[in-house]
Amino acid sequence: MASSIRLRIFRVSWIIRWIGHTSRATAAAMLVTMMLWQSSYGQTNIAPVSVGKKLISQKNEKLQMIVSTSQNVTLEKTIDVAVISNDAIIQVQPLSQNEVLLSALATGVTQVDLKTPDNETYSIEIVVTGDARELQTILAQQFPMATLNVLPIQQAVIISGQVTADEHVEHVVQIAEQYYPTVINRVEVIGVHTIMLQTQVMEVSRTKLRNLGIDWQANFGNDFLVQSTSGLIGRGSTTGALVNASNETVKFGIVGGDDSFFGLIRALKQNNLAKVLADPTVVAIDGRPASFNSGGEFPILVPAGLGQVAVEFREFGTRLDFVAKVRGDGRIWLEVRPTISEVDPGRSVVLQGTSVPGLRSRFVETAVELNAGETLALAGLLQMRSESETVGLPWLSDIPYLGAFFRSNREVQNEVELLILVTPNFAGAMQPHEVPAGGPGFNSGSPLDKELYLNGYIEVPAVQGNEYCPPDASGMMIPQGVPMENPVPYGLPPQNAVPNGGLPMTNSSGVRSPVTATSPQVFPKRGVEPPLAPVRSSTVPRTSPSAIRR
Repeated sequence: MASSIRLRIFRVSWIIRWIGHTSRATAAAMLVTMMLWQSSYGQTNIAPVSVGKKLISQKNEKLQMIVSTSQNVTLEKTIDVAVISNDAIIQVQPLSQNEVLLSALATGVTQVDLKTPDNETYSIEIVVTGDARELQTILAQQFPMATLNVLPIQQAVIISGQVTADEHVEHVVQIAEQYYPTVINRVEVIGVHTIMLQTQVMEVSRTKLRNLGIDWQANFGNDFLVQSTSGLIGRGSTTGALVNASNETVKFGIVGGDDSFFGLIRALKQNNLAKVLADPTVVAIDGRPASFNSGGEFPILVPAGLGQVAVEFREFGTRLDFVAKVRGDGRIWLEVRPTISEVDPGRSVVLQGTSVPGLRSRFVETAVELNAGETLALAGLLQMRSESETVGLPWLSDIPYLGAFFRSNREVQNEVELLILVTPNFAGAMQPHEVPAGGPGFNSGSPLDKELYLNGYIEVPAVQGNEYCPPDASGMMIPQGVPMENPVPYGLPPQNAVPNGGLPMTNSSGVRSPVTATSPQVFPKRGVEPPLAPVRSSTVPRTSPSAIRR
């Protein structure tokens, strides 16, 4: 192959030198004729799709081509010999004394060496990749706002770049799978995303207490004997008078003349159960930190120097801090810190005569990555703690059965179960007909004096209408004068819903018109959320609450 190319270049160079003494027009015509003859000589499989030009000025160059395409390569010097490392990948055709045409036949890597008459060699490393221009064109048409790169490799394709919506990633992969059996997805999602993080903190604490202690005091005239290992008899019993600590459960006494016997028993069995369920939900923009706190602050005293104290406030309640970022493939990276805390007087300290309460808190701080809609347990705790205490007089408390009168026994068992779950989701704004009618407190109101003082109601349903009718067959109750044709439940499209959600309408002049009595408002029984939030109007008489409470 190298000798054939050398022969063709030699023929072209000899003809050019031969016609150098003729006119330029004649030389150009003869050169074109020879080039056409040379290109058709023994070349039947070359069909280049596109032709580009590249000037080789360095001794080592790199060139990337697509299969079934061609590339013009030009030197500043005359090309004497062209040597191809693998002629199954690249084919070379001479065009002039310093220009050749490279045609890509198959995918792969090869090298072409162009040698000049003065023995200089220009090496071109050529990488030929598959033809994915059809797929690239389809992706550019379907996703005009995206920046995608397609790189075919063997029987697979690598798709990289950026899209503006997470659902576009799946669509890009589906289109690419129509051309290649294996798709390597490296597409990233960019732009502003709204992420909603739902966090659940569930805790159950069970405490079991068993306590038994017996203290007694015996008086013999002016003499007495006191046993108080349980602390039921207070200090200061030096005169024979009974001084108890007021924490006994049973007290008895036997008195006869100057002699007396008093007994105090603390026998207690206690079971405590505490449940904590916090379900905070926070919405934030991709990459921006967000926090949520439902609780409060309490003051604490801290030393301020020179014998002075200062007041600081400490938060307690349910708090959630997180930062979310959207990765490629629609995955969400989360850095989250949920915290549950409450005031615990059992952990208080006394500072200059003032009791400063402590806090009991549960929190976790970690970073995870998961798909939208998936739920992950960030942390869990299963703790069992048992404390036993026996206090008694030496030797006497060890006597079987009778030793119970000289000792105090106490046992505390505590079981804690804790689970923290997080679920990220992509969020968006609701349409006007999707907004819930009403909200917390919209469906109830403050009672009248009669309802508050005579009936003891602290909250009554918020209704409107002239009179109250009995429930119909479906169990719904409506005011008199409101038609029941086609009652509209919540959630229907706006063409079937009450205009403006039952709120006062605003005409073109900006004047708000009141709600009329013909609006199809539906009112359920007491204790059932109404499908539409009624609007209380001062111009409509209040319905008697006695007609509601059945």
